[in-house]
Amino acid sequence: IYTHGEIIAEVLETLRKRTDLSAHGRELFLGAELREAPEEISTPFHRTAGLSQENLLAANAWKTSDLASLRQSSLRKREPITSLGYDGPLASLSSQRQNISDFFKEQVAVVTNPAIDREREMEHFSTRIMLGPRPVLRRDRHDNVVLEIPFLTGGRREAKVTTDREAGREAGTSSLENLLGFFSSGRGRYRVISCALRSGETVPDSLERLRKEALSAVSRGCRLLLLDDGAAFTGSVSFLDPGLAVAVVHRALRDAKASTGESLRRRTSLVVRSAALRNLHDLVFLLGMGADALCPYLMWELADAEENGLANLLAVLSTGLEKVISTMGTHELGGYGRYFASVGLSDQVVEIFGTPNFCGSAEIGLTFRKLEEDGRERRAVARSSKRQPVENQFRIYSRIWKMVGQVAKMEENFAELSRLIRQYEVEHPLAVRHLIDFRFREEVAVDPEEVDISIGNHDMPILISAMSFGSQGETPFRIYAESARRLNIICMNGEGGEIADMLGNYRRNRGQQIASGRFGVTMEYLNSVDFLEIKVGQGAKPGEGGHLPGFKVTEKIAAARHAVPGVSLISPSNNHDIYSIEDLAQIIEELRTANPHAKISVKVPSVAGIGTISLGIAKAGADIITISGYDGGTGAARRHAVKFVGFPVEIGVREAHCALVEAGLRNRVEIWADGGAKTGRDVVKLLLLGANRVGFGTMAMVVIGCTACRGCHMGTCHVGIATQIETNEEAREKGLKRFVPRVLENGVIYHTTFFRALGREIRTLTAKLGFQRTQDLVGQAHLLEQVRGLDRLDLSGLLAPPPPGEIRRADNAVRIIRKPLNYLTSLISGLVTEGFEGGDERVHYNDGSASSSDRAIGTYLAGALTRAHWDGRLTNAREALLHFRRDSTPGNGLGAFNSEPITILVEGGAQDGVGKSANGGRIVVLKGENRHGVRVGGAVGKGLAYGAQGGTFLIQGDADSRACIRLSGARVVLGGRIRKPLDDAQGLLADRANLKGFAFEYMTAGRVVVLGDPGPWICSGMTGGVVYCRLDLELGLDREALRRRIARGATVEIRDLDEDDVMQLEELLMLYHRELLHSHQEEEADWLEGVVSHCRSAFVKIIPEHIPSAIPSDE
Repeated sequence: IYTHGEIIAEVLETLRKRTDLSAHGRELFLGAELREAPEEISTPFHRTAGLSQENLLAANAWKTSDLASLRQSSLRKREPITSLGYDGPLASLSSQRQNISDFFKEQVAVVTNPAIDREREMEHFSTRIMLGPRPVLRRDRHDNVVLEIPFLTGGRREAKVTTDREAGREAGTSSLENLLGFFSSGRGRYRVISCALRSGETVPDSLERLRKEALSAVSRGCRLLLLDDGAAFTGSVSFLDPGLAVAVVHRALRDAKASTGESLRRRTSLVVRSAALRNLHDLVFLLGMGADALCPYLMWELADAEENGLANLLAVLSTGLEKVISTMGTHELGGYGRYFASVGLSDQVVEIFGTPNFCGSAEIGLTFRKLEEDGRERRAVARSSKRQPVENQFRIYSRIWKMVGQVAKMEENFAELSRLIRQYEVEHPLAVRHLIDFRFREEVAVDPEEVDISIGNHDMPILISAMSFGSQGETPFRIYAESARRLNIICMNGEGGEIADMLGNYRRNRGQQIASGRFGVTMEYLNSVDFLEIKVGQGAKPGEGGHLPGFKVTEKIAAARHAVPGVSLISPSNNHDIYSIEDLAQIIEELRTANPHAKISVKVPSVAGIGTISLGIAKAGADIITISGYDGGTGAARRHAVKFVGFPVEIGVREAHCALVEAGLRNRVEIWADGGAKTGRDVVKLLLLGANRVGFGTMAMVVIGCTACRGCHMGTCHVGIATQIETNEEAREKGLKRFVPRVLENGVIYHTTFFRALGREIRTLTAKLGFQRTQDLVGQAHLLEQVRGLDRLDLSGLLAPPPPGEIRRADNAVRIIRKPLNYLTSLISGLVTEGFEGGDERVHYNDGSASSSDRAIGTYLAGALTRAHWDGRLTNAREALLHFRRDSTPGNGLGAFNSEPITILVEGGAQDGVGKSANGGRIVVLKGENRHGVRVGGAVGKGLAYGAQGGTFLIQGDADSRACIRLSGARVVLGGRIRKPLDDAQGLLADRANLKGFAFEYMTAGRVVVLGDPGPWICSGMTGGVVYCRLDLELGLDREALRRRIARGATVEIRDLDEDDVMQLEELLMLYHRELLHSHQEEEADWLEGVVSHCRSAFVKIIPEHIPSAIPSDE
C-alpha cells in the first residue's frame, strides 16, 4: 500500500523524466507588496468626484439598510446580526430602485453536499485569487499577482493612498492603482472598458460593445480587463448594471478560443470598479458571475467615517465571503460559481446569466426596455441639484403588530385586521401570493358552517412553527404548546430540548425537532410526541447553524438541552449524519425505529430545484415535507442571510407539489409550508398551491405581544418573549428600562382567540370556493388568478396544473421484497421484552454475527422500554445485554438513542452513527476474531456518540471523522493506538491518525479518553467537557504535536491533570480494562494496567478556555 506522499513523489519523478519543469516556472507577486503606482494611473477614477455622494448613493440603489450594515461592519469589525425575519418586498415587487443582483437569491446546498461551518473550520477556507493569465504547461512565462482576498482597495474618486495601502497590506491585497501599475510595467497590459450606457445606446448595444472590446483586447495580449463605471452619470452617459457587464464579458471570453484552442478567459483577469456594489451580496454575485476581483469604491469612501473603518470592513467582507461559499459546501472561492436563482427577470435578461429564473417571460419581468428607462432615471437622480436621499425599505410588521394584539385581546375585529393587511399587500406587495386572488365559485352555494377545515386528527390546517426553548422564554414556550392543545392543532418544538414536565403531555399536538445540535434529543424526547421533524435547514438562514451565547443558557435551558449553565451552545451548519439522500433515509429509519408511531417530517428551505429534492425526501421515507420560505422568522441570523438567501415559499410549495404528483408520490406525503403567513387568505392560497398545512411563527409571537423590534438575539426582549428574563427585578438588574412579562393563561387566550378567528376565515374562503372540505383545495391552483403586477411577474406557470403522474404497473411486473433494514433490531426487541414480561430482571441476547445490513441494533428495544416505562410496565427490567460475537460489523446507527438498561457488546467493528444521542446504557466495540483466530478491527465509523448526553462508550479500535461531535455528557474511551512514529511533515495527518479528523467538535460536556493519535482539527467549537490525551513521546506525540492537532478555530488549552482528573481517568480506564479481560485479551489488559499506573504523567487534558459571557450590544 502506497501512502499519499509516496504517490505524489512518484508522479513528480515521472513528470521530471518527461519534461524540463524549470522551463515552466513563473513568478508570483503578492498583491500586498506591489510597488506604488505612478500618479497618472489613478486619473481615470476621478470623473465622478464632482457629484454629491448622497445623490450617487441614491442613483446606485443604495438603501438605508446597506448604510447601516456597512457602518456597523466598519465600526465593530463584525457582520450585523438581526432577528425575526425579512418582511420587505421581493426585488421584482418593490416600488423602489433595484439593481439586478437584488433579483437573485443565493442558493445553498440542501441534504447533499451540505454546508460547512466557516467559524469552526476556518483553516479549510481560501479566498485567495491569482490575477493574470492562468498557468499552462508551455514555455511562455507570465508573472501573476496573488491576492488573499478578491477585493482591491483604492479606485476612489479622491485618492487616499496611505489608507488604502495600509488596509490592503493588512488584508493581503493591493490597491487598484498598484495593480494597474504592475500590469503596465512590461508584465503585460491592462485595458479599461467603460461600464456605462452611452447616449443613444440600448442595453443590448452597450453589452455588444463591451463584448467586442473585451475580445479584441484579450486577443491582442491584454492580461487584465477593468470594467469601470466611472463615466456613468457624466455628460449624457447613464447607468449600466455591472452584473450584466460581467456576465456578458465572462461568457464571451470563456466561449472564444485562441488559435491554440485555449479559451481566451484563461488569458486574462476580470476586475470591476463600481459604485453599485453596496453589500456582501453584490460582491458575491459579481464573483459568482465571473469577476476575479472587485473595487467597490463607494464602500471604501463610507468606511472612512470610522477609525480603522476600511481595515475592519475588509475583514468582515472576507469572513462573510467565506460564509457564503460555505453554504454550498465549498472551501475555495475558485470553486464557487453561478449558484443563484432569480424571480422576475425577463427571458432576454436571464439568458445572459444562464441561471434558473422563475415567474418571468419574454415581455414580463425586468426587460431591457425597463433597464434603459431606469438608467435615465438614475442619471437624473445623480445629477440633480437637489438632495436625493437614500431610500428606506417598506416593512410590514411594524405597521400591523399593534392591531394583531388588539384582535387577540378582542379589542378589534379579525376581519378588520385582514382588510388592513390585504390593503398593504395591494399597495405594497411583498410576496408572490400578494399578486394573486381567488376565483370564487358563486354558482356553488356552500354554507361556511358546514365546511370541514380539519386535517387528520387536528381541527385546522395550521401549525405553530418550530421555536426553541432558548430563543423563546419559558412562558411563551409553554403558551405555544398549550394553545395548540386547546386549538387541537400542532405546535412544533425547535432545536432546544423539552422542558421536563412537558414531555409526553402534548403528544397529539406536539412535534419534536431533530437538528444539527441534537440538543436534548433522547429516546424519551423522541417518544413524547406523534411528530418528529428532521431540520435540514430553515428559510430565514439556509445553510447556517446557530449559536446560543452562554448568557442565555440558564439553569432551565441547560437542563432541557442537557448542557451546562453559562456555556455557549453551538449548532453545526449541517447534520453531520446527513450528507446524502441515502443518509437521510437512514436517519428517518432510525427515528421510525425509535418511535414507530411518529410521523417523520423533513424541514428544508425553499430553493431552486426543490422539486427534485422533495422527490428524494419522499423516497427516503418521510411522511411530511416542510418547505420554509425565505421570509420566515429566526431568533438570530446574519442580516445578509435573512435578505439574500432562500426562496419564496409559494414557488417551493408549487414545485414540490407538481414534482410529487408527476412522480406518483404525492399521496405518500403531506406538504407543510411556512414563510410570512399572517391570515387565513395566506393559508388558503398556499393550500391551493399544494400545501396541506401552513405554519405560523413570527405571527404566533406577535399575537402574544411581540412588537417586531428585531432584537430577539439580544436576550433583552422588553415584552418577555425572546428572553430568559422572567421578572421585573431581573430586568432592572440587566438594565432594561421597560419590561412587561408574559402571563401564561393570558397568552393562551390570545392565541386561541386569534387562531380561531383565522380558522373562521379559512372556513369562509373554502365555502366561497365551492368546497365543503378544506383539504380538497390542496393543489387546485386553477382557483387562483393573477390580478396585479402583470408587468412584473408572470405567474401562469405557477398556477398551471401539474403534469399527470405516470404510476402504471406492468402486468408481468415482479414485486421485489427484501429483509427490512430494521428487521434484526425489531426481532431482538421482541425477544428481550418477552423475557422481561416473563418476570426476568436480566436478559442477555447472544448472536453469532451481525452484518452491515442490520441497522440501528438496540434502538427498537430502547424505544420499547421507554414506552413501557411511561405506561408503568416492565419495571423489573434491570439489564439487557446484546452480545454479537466473532467478526461482527453491524450497520449504521448501532445503539442510536441508546438508554438504560441496555448494553451492546460487539466483537468486530461498527459503521457510522454508533450511539448517536445516547442518554444512557453502554456500547462496547472490541476487536473480533478473524478466521485465523487473530483479533482485528474494533473500529467504528463516522459520528461516534454524536450528541450523546449519557452512557459509556468503550471502543478498542480507531474511529472515523467527527468522533464525539456535540458530545454533551457521555463518557468515551477510544483505544486505538499509534502504530509507528509520527511524521507530521508528510501532511494528511488524518490518514495515519487513530481518529480521522474533527473529533470533539461542539462538545459541551462529558469525558473522553484518547489512547492514540487524536487526529487533526480537534476541539473546534468545544465549549465544555474534557478530553484526556495520552502522550507517547517515543512515537512523537508530545504536547507540541498535540497543539498541531487542535483546530485553528478552537478556544481550548492543554493542561496537566489534577486529582479529580486522575480519579475520573482511572475509573474510565478500569472499565475498559475489565472489558478487555472479559474478552480474554490479557496482553492488552496488562498494557493498559501499566498505563493506568502512570496516568498522571502519561496524560494531559484539553479543556475550553472559559471567558465570562456578557450581554452584547448591537444595533
